[in-house]
Amino acid sequence: MDSLPGMSPAALSLDRIKLQHRSRCPLLPNRFKITANARKEANAAKSSNPSFPSKKGSSTPASIIDRRELLAGTIAGGASLAASPSGPALAEPVGSPTFKRCQPANIANTNTFVMCCPPKPKRDTIAFKPDTGPMRTRRPAHLVDEDYIHKYNTAYAKMRALPSDDPRSFRQQANVHCVYCNYGYHQEGDPKSTLQIHFNWLFLPWHRWYLYYHEKILGSLINDPTFALPFWNWDNQDGGSYIPEMFRREGTPIFDANRNEANYAPARVDLGYASEVDPKSKPNKPDDQIRQDNISIMYNNVAKVNNQEAFFGAPVRKGNNNGGDGSLEKTPHTAVHIFGGSPKNPNGEDLGNFYSAGKDPLFYSHHANVDRMWDVWRSLGNHDFRDADYLNTEFLFFDENQDLVRVKVKDAIDNKTKLKYEYASMPQDKVWIDYRPLPLAKTAFAQPVASLVPGATAMAAEYPLVRSSSQNAEPVKVGAGPLTVTVAQPKGSASDELLVLEEMVIGMQNNTNFNVFINLPEANESTTLSCAEYVGSFYNIPHFMPGMTESSTRTTNASFSIKPNVEILGLKDADKLVVTLVPRGKDKEKVFTFKGARIQYA
Repeated sequence: MDSLPGMSPAALSLDRIKLQHRSRCPLLPNRFKITANARKEANAAKSSNPSFPSKKGSSTPASIIDRRELLAGTIAGGASLAASPSGPALAEPVGSPTFKRCQPANIANTNTFVMCCPPKPKRDTIAFKPDTGPMRTRRPAHLVDEDYIHKYNTAYAKMRALPSDDPRSFRQQANVHCVYCNYGYHQEGDPKSTLQIHFNWLFLPWHRWYLYYHEKILGSLINDPTFALPFWNWDNQDGGSYIPEMFRREGTPIFDANRNEANYAPARVDLGYASEVDPKSKPNKPDDQIRQDNISIMYNNVAKVNNQEAFFGAPVRKGNNNGGDGSLEKTPHTAVHIFGGSPKNPNGEDLGNFYSAGKDPLFYSHHANVDRMWDVWRSLGNHDFRDADYLNTEFLFFDENQDLVRVKVKDAIDNKTKLKYEYASMPQDKVWIDYRPLPLAKTAFAQPVASLVPGATAMAAEYPLVRSSSQNAEPVKVGAGPLTVTVAQPKGSASDELLVLEEMVIGMQNNTNFNVFINLPEANESTTLSCAEYVGSFYNIPHFMPGMTESSTRTTNASFSIKPNVEILGLKDADKLVVTLVPRGKDKEKVFTFKGARIQYA
């Protein structure tokens, strides 16, 4: 390959987030002025001059920024999160712009924190206008040619060479994900509620906007308006399900040393991956089982899910920041993050943690495929939310001209017309779209699993009945081993049937991960996922917030689409379903709870 501009050792070194001791960084002022233009845009604010204290020895300000500039709100300390999914919420969208400040996030339960607030904008905020450039086509990373790889590396070399306070720089691009995903902001109008773009219906549109501007910046740096990000085609079991070779080339701008090298090829991406305390103790899962499980995971978490909330995540509105994780986000999205992060690092950096994930160029290729799943899901006859609070939620991103652009969710839905990008057609999608699971007894994996618990039965009477949260006196505790309960299945009919675990409380720092089975009480960590009894998985990726402690938790609902599984297993007329949760991974012994469970027709 020819030498690339900006490929000095400094430019190619990891652009690590600097951790600073709390005593070395003064707290930001509580009150500050806004400019006349910002006041006019926000329709409110008190007048005083903004203060932008800089870190000693650095030209980069510890920024204070308009909420219009970062979808933030009043900042307040403390480790408690926003209202629970069942809590009250105002009938307004998240994202009313106003001039507020940004604060750092703690790193685990230490005295260090990460400052990932953006630089101060140089000009007034502008409104998004539909892209008028040429159509850009995103192609699978494992199929691009050397000319593209050279261009791709050149773009990242130039991005890494930009000053660190330039919003287009690689550091600042990575910080965008860090600050939004680690509770750096509180919601406007409700200072007790933090803002989080994961675990709810904002997950897909926010990341779409994030990639759009990241892609536009890369293209502008190499003067190529047709430049498009590649997508990591991990759902394709015939070539794409490996970390792409171009990302494994040491010394290039798209290489990151903070990955799990044990998961490089020939290791296939495991969409059901669970991290272990000792990677050497991880069960040896045959490649053919990983392949079959991956197909089943794609079917269960994307293809069969018809309900909008089950796929995107539950709504968030003003006063409520965490309604429930969507199926695509839980897995394959989060599983791939954990698969790529380095087990040598304390928090799974880079891909394995929210604050550091954007430090790896592979992140943007991974999320391009997550974004592609949105297009695939719609091609199956499914529809986007039409809720005004969803459509009018606002974000702001720096563009390729260093302008801050105000965007809305509704402008991201039609990516071909308004954002001018599309995805290359992938006929291999049909492998998991057309997949139909068999009952475990009819699969090649039946004997090894069924023999683990001789005489096991799925009779509902043998397991405790869990009711909805309003009827349960005490939360249900889930520990190290599998938990089997029964859940009433009322008579009903709809396009989808959902199993909902209500008000689940999990540690924010924990790698909480469990698989969910119906009618299979003998399920354990070794049970294959390529069977009709498997209905989905839950993942929590460790993440941090200001003032958090080791005991900080988040509350969420977890929904699993089960209609096709119930029909295949002949359980449509059953009064109760046997549900088994199988905790996995290095934090499987850390207890989590859920308040109740129910079957919902949607």
